[in-house]
Amino acid sequence: MAEPQLSVTDLTVSYGRVHAVRGISFDVTAGSLVTLVGANGAGKSSIINAIAGLVKPSGGTILFEGDDITKTKSHRLVPRGLVQVPEGRQILATMTIAENLQLGSRYYGAGASSAIDEMYQRFPVLGERRKLAAGSLSGGEQQMLAIARAMLARPKLILMDEPSMGLAPKIVNEVFAVIDQVLAGGTTVLLVEQNARRALQAADEGHILQNGEIVRSGASDVLLADDDIIQAYLGTGRAKE
Repeated sequence: MAEPQLSVTDLTVSYGRVHAVRGISFDVTAGSLVTLVGANGAGKSSIINAIAGLVKPSGGTILFEGDDITKTKSHRLVPRGLVQVPEGRQILATMTIAENLQLGSRYYGAGASSAIDEMYQRFPVLGERRKLAAGSLSGGEQQMLAIARAMLARPKLILMDEPSMGLAPKIVNEVFAVIDQVLAGGTTVLLVEQNARRALQAADEGHILQNGEIVRSGASDVLLADDDIIQAYLGTGRAKE
């Protein structure tokens, strides 16, 4: 059996005396979509930021493609294929769409221009408005830009932190359609989401967090069919088919 692409073991993240993440462990298989779901304050973003090298873990290990990256800084992880789409998108609002994408392509090397053109084809609204300030885009369009910028780094595994945050339901569906495209292209996705039901519908496997700990794990369809999970984390009504 092949080793997992990402392996997190006994990860602990603390901010002073506050233990945001308490000894969690999980694996991510190459080519899969794994989601971490839970309420605000459950520790989801702390986990993904630790994996991305933005937060220093206080314990545990993180392996990426068999290498220990627990103490590796984010700028060294991106060239290795571990890329994050951060919470709140964090686009450079005063710069143009084209300039945002050019910054995202700095690790691409030869062929960066063609790769940017491919993003314009995939996201026509970005191509049409490439000379406009990125801040002029709607929330959903900014999320598309953030994903396109991350894809220009040629990720093997992409970390997505709350991509549906603040978006209308119709736009959420569009964002998840883009995530499906990313997955179909062979890129592994680790998705952090407060919208637990929508995330589990898209995922192969899910881990449910509460107070910095994983309280349930399993195949997403099994979690969605569990009445206790539905009542505790997804609301009382079953998902519509």
